[in-house]
Amino acid sequence: MRDKPIFDGEKLALIRARAGTTQRDLAENLGITASMICRYEAGMCQPRLKVVVRLEEAFCIERGGLYVKVATQNTHNENVSRHEGGQT
Repeated sequence: MRDKPIFDGEKLALIRARAGTTQRDLAENLGITASMICRYEAGMCQPRLKVVVRLEEAFCIERGGLYVKVATQNTHNENVSRHEGGQT
């Protein structure tokens, strides 16, 4: 069974801020509400694929670039131990 990709709202917020775009301006450009952009960035909801495609196009991001890479069952323990070791 494949895991559903998870939208990376923090990455969207960072890219949007670096581009100097407000949530309101981005929302108007995409034809959605600023509150939806806020919810995407906060990780409160996942945008539909068509919105993700428009976001990628708006910021010239490669396809799938706004998704978190999800660890599979086989790599999960390996990734966790690698990250835990570096944090104190």
